[in-house]
Amino acid sequence: MRKSLAALCLLGLCLPAFAQAPAPAPPAQQFDVPTAKPQTVMILTRDFAPGQTAGRHIHHGVEMTLVIRGSLEMLVDGQPPHVYRAGESFIVPRDVPHDAKNVGTVPTTIAVTYVIDKGSAARIPVP
Repeated sequence: MRKSLAALCLLGLCLPAFAQAPAPAPPAQQFDVPTAKPQTVMILTRDFAPGQTAGRHIHHGVEMTLVIRGSLEMLVDGQPPHVYRAGESFIVPRDVPHDAKNVGTVPTTIAVTYVIDKGSAARIPVP
């Protein structure tokens, strides 16, 4: 048995006993966070049914989002509407009103990272 395993290894057909994990992919987004106040980081996932919206709101900090599946239209004040699809990401600046809507026909899942002022609400509704 050992001779046949050794022969396979000589032919390049065996894996090292302790294979290393591949290097991580480069970040989808990168953002330098000003530290004028203590900050809290929150990471969460959220699902949107087709047609569901988040409701217009702000954060006292930065939102960084990755669309995991589906598609999401972002309505960010001062920017044209934009649809993000699975694998794409976006950043919403501090205190900028915005809303999100699943414009697809399948559920949308997002991964969100908030870097917000310590002690502030994670989400503040705005008219």
